[in-house]
Amino acid sequence: MGTRGHQRVITKKGELKLSQYNQWDSYPSGQGLQILNYFRTGDLKKYQDNLNNLSQITDEEAAIVDADKDWKIKYPYLSRDCGANIHQMIEDGEVKFVQFMDDEWCEGFYTIDFHENKFIAKFHDITCEYPLNDLPSDEEFINQMEGEEVDGGAVH
Repeated sequence: MGTRGHQRVITKKGELKLSQYNQWDSYPSGQGLQILNYFRTGDLKKYQDNLNNLSQITDEEAAIVDADKDWKIKYPYLSRDCGANIHQMIEDGEVKFVQFMDDEWCEGFYTIDFHENKFIAKFHDITCEYPLNDLPSDEEFINQMEGEEVDGGAVH
C-alpha cells in the first residue's frame, strides 16, 4: 500500500548519514517491522563501518544517475521503492552514496540513532522509543505502535 515513510540513521558520533523517503508500506507492521528485524539480526559492526563511509550524492554523481535509464537496477538504494532493504545493502557495502530527503508529510518515521542508542518509531500520533540493545518483539512493537500498553513499553 502507498503508505509513505521516512527513515534516518545517525552515527555514534551524532552525524546524520541516511535520510531517505520510502513510498510503500511504511506502517509499523510493514517497513517498521522490516527495519526492526534488520537491527535485531544484522551485523551492526559491519553496518556502522560502512555507514561511516557513506557520503551524500554529488551533483556529478546525480547527473550520471539521472542520465542512466537503468538507474533503478544500478542504484536501487536511491529509489523510493528501496525501503528497509537499504540497511542490508549498507551492511553488504552496496551503497555508494545516499540522497538526503526530508519528507515531513509522511505517515511513518523510523530513526536508528547509534549516538543515543535508540530505535525511534513514529506512526501518526504514536511514538515509541527502544534501546538498540533491547529491541521489542514483533508483537510488543505492533501492540505499542497501535497504542496498546505492554509491560515495559515506551509509548509516548
